[in-house]
Amino acid sequence: MARIAFVGHATVLVEIAGVRLLTDPLLRGRVAHLRRIAPFPVVAGLWEPDAVLVSHAHLDHLDLPSLRRLAPATRIVLPRGRAGLATRAGLRDVTEVGAGDRVAVGGIEVVATPAEHDGRRLPLGRRASALGYLMEGPERVYFAGDTDIFEGMRDLAAGLDVALLPVSGWGRRLPAGHLDPERAARAAALLGPRIAVPIHWGTYASPAARRSDPKRPAGEFARHMASYAPDVEVKILRPGDGLTI
Repeated sequence: MARIAFVGHATVLVEIAGVRLLTDPLLRGRVAHLRRIAPFPVVAGLWEPDAVLVSHAHLDHLDLPSLRRLAPATRIVLPRGRAGLATRAGLRDVTEVGAGDRVAVGGIEVVATPAEHDGRRLPLGRRASALGYLMEGPERVYFAGDTDIFEGMRDLAAGLDVALLPVSGWGRRLPAGHLDPERAARAAALLGPRIAVPIHWGTYASPAARRSDPKRPAGEFARHMASYAPDVEVKILRPGDGLTI
């Protein structure tokens, strides 16, 4: 049995066979010019993950103040070249990976997957890789991080139970290297999971986007799914909502 709790943005707590994996923790009310517009939820086990999976080094995905709120012994898995950022946050158990690498966490195997996204540490960092993660145990869960559709996405599909897919950003414009609701539905059609869960929506917003309807991206994703992947169940989770598989 797997449990999924949507904390908000790209932060999701995935529990498979008792192993808790926390993705891209963003655990505060403001980061740079972004303000949290959804209440911060109470999620059991949030502060005691067995490992943290970081997809890339953007400030809203690799947030040092959020990492400092976790225990220093918390294991963190992140793209190659980013260990120094994790140790700067006080974490001691750091594993760097590239696409295709496999890491065991308890009885779960975590596979780093490609992502079509510029993962540099903005604004001055050099171009760097971004990753997604496939969590494999009795259930298989794919966390896409930030990405566009990429060659080989269909290769992740075999036996996939849940796909956690970004469907929006935090501003009015969505730059290259992201999935909007329509492209996220196309990605779901390639992945063919039992369940698709939209993430990266309705949690943080820039000043220019705060008057927009925060629920719109998830609703649009569900509508596109009816056309692109009608056999895939869509579960829209608000921050704090959970799903048991």
